[in-house]
Amino acid sequence: MAGRLPGRTGGGDENRLTIWPYDPSPPERSNMHPHLIRRATLADLTQMNRVAFESKAHWAYTIRQLEAWRDDLMTPSHTLASHPTFVAEVGGRVVGFVQLAPCASPWSLASLWVLPECMGRGLGKALLGRALDIARAAGQTDIAIDADPNALGFYQSFGARRQSVVSAPIEGQPERVRPQLLLATSQA
Repeated sequence: MAGRLPGRTGGGDENRLTIWPYDPSPPERSNMHPHLIRRATLADLTQMNRVAFESKAHWAYTIRQLEAWRDDLMTPSHTLASHPTFVAEVGGRVVGFVQLAPCASPWSLASLWVLPECMGRGLGKALLGRALDIARAAGQTDIAIDADPNALGFYQSFGARRQSVVSAPIEGQPERVRPQLLLATSQA
């Protein structure tokens, strides 16, 4: 089934968000490991974009906020050739991905997303580890992370250090900030 961009459902139900048409059943816990981490391909983009949007939606942002971030959450196809990008696959289904942006020094973590039903099962750790390995092999000693506030604890559990914050107000949270982190590639 072809994917489509997230949007509102038909029928006037403004409080419901259609994220992606796919099999909503989570991978069985027994199938979570072994998982496969492999380089992303153009054929993965639809699933990657679904994963990013659903992962962001997990943090109880409003539909309006998610709609405003939709373009930022989508991975542009042209970046797959220039940005190291890997997917986590379970049972042939993309359940997470990571992308590095090697545009400056230090490199930055462009994306790290895992489906909500797969969180807490080691996939984020495995994807982050792969990204750190790639960055370290390229001579990077650190990677920069522009973190969602909800992911701060995850990154700090790997030794990420807060460098600063960026103002990122949203509806209902005018004081919201995004932590700017630095993570040593030796943490892999």
